[in-house]
Amino acid sequence: MTREQIKDFTLRISEANSCDLIVILYDCVLTDVSNARAAFKEGCTDAYRSDLGHAMRCLNELLRCLDFSFPLSYDLGSLYTFLNRQISYATAGNHLEALDIVDEVINRLRASFATIAKDDPNGPMMKNTQTVYAGLTYGKGFLNETYVDPRDYNRGFNA
Repeated sequence: MTREQIKDFTLRISEANSCDLIVILYDCVLTDVSNARAAFKEGCTDAYRSDLGHAMRCLNELLRCLDFSFPLSYDLGSLYTFLNRQISYATAGNHLEALDIVDEVINRLRASFATIAKDDPNGPMMKNTQTVYAGLTYGKGFLNETYVDPRDYNRGFNA
């Protein structure tokens, strides 16, 4: 991932509720698969494998966080395992058609969880985060994001 993508995901994570975190992980997988395709077209095999490895770690995190007290978790677990195999297949044999399957399934799951996240009444998971304001400072051709938080001195652990 690029630094800009990492900044974007970091900001989204700091403001996300529990359902939004799942959507963000799906977005990470989609971004990694897209970046891997671009790296493959450019002939950068190291970047290709690195991006697909990160996508697999995101899927493993989704699998690890399933609550198996619900029957749906078993179906999602099987689906995540299948997607991990598809990414492994694409990594080992440079089979981009396997990534098409990953894109299709993740896009469908993402759309479902994004709908659920809109109706989630819970607030952000992280409580003591920085407030980000976009558009306060700008120049020709770029936009700076800055944070202003009077509680900034109180972030982290209090001793």
